[in-house]
Amino acid sequence: MFNTIKIPNNEIKPTGAITLYCEFNIAIQNKMTMIEQVSTLFESLKEKDGFLTATLKNTIGDSTMVYNYPSMYKGTLQNAKLEAAQESSLPLFYAIFIRFENYDTLTNSNIDVKLNEVINPLVVLKSHVHMGLYNTIGAGDREEIYTSDEEVKEYLLNHNDEPALDFVTVNNHVSIYTEDKEIFNQNTLKMLDVAQDTFRPAPSDSDYNEMFKNGMPGSFQNSHYRKAITTEFLQSTFPVDGKYLCLFHGTWESVYDHENSHLDVRFRKGIMTMLPFVVDGPMEPFYKTIIHKNCNK
Repeated sequence: MFNTIKIPNNEIKPTGAITLYCEFNIAIQNKMTMIEQVSTLFESLKEKDGFLTATLKNTIGDSTMVYNYPSMYKGTLQNAKLEAAQESSLPLFYAIFIRFENYDTLTNSNIDVKLNEVINPLVVLKSHVHMGLYNTIGAGDREEIYTSDEEVKEYLLNHNDEPALDFVTVNNHVSIYTEDKEIFNQNTLKMLDVAQDTFRPAPSDSDYNEMFKNGMPGSFQNSHYRKAITTEFLQSTFPVDGKYLCLFHGTWESVYDHENSHLDVRFRKGIMTMLPFVVDGPMEPFYKTIIHKNCNK
């Protein structure tokens, strides 16, 4: 059992929308049992005050570009984790995002206990489960960037991540020292603008086409990419062993849109303002959305 929602000593109750985030792995034979039980749990959340959305994502592979590997390797690990699970050399990896309007409504839902009751009997190693509270520091889509409590709440409530859309999710994991939080967060919010505004071919490129104002599809053979669908910067609500855990959570139309974005000099320039503060990571798996429940649907 994980004591995920108790406020640590000397910390204050967080404000604004809050996410219970969970990572876990299961043996492949437990896949359908887990999906059925998580789906039932998500349905029950619709009756809870303050519930916004709940999403289950399956880890399918890894980005090579986050490690600045040469471009010849881009996309080569996009399905590696799924393929390894099918060969029985790795379990299946999953991530869950459960969003509530505020800390009190999440606490009253008892969701951390219920989620543990579903996951603990199925996981391969309990020591490999991570569960914790995260706040959304900022988020964006192709329209604008959201940072106020009300804006973030509306974003979380209305962003579309239905499995049928077949978006590719990335979830970059890093950690920073507590004392670097303010400057790191400032630089990261600036990076959200970069992530939501850049694409290729850009108007300054010789092959720019006005019909593709969000960019053109990326592939292994080109350097094109379309704007991110959404980006979100989450940070652990409370520090863990002197560090804040950070998640850069976004959706893209394809793996190669994401991979090619990391080759863009504008993107790399923004990243370099953040990297000096990173003490763990980056690790950036690819995911596919399996379940997405909204309180209005």
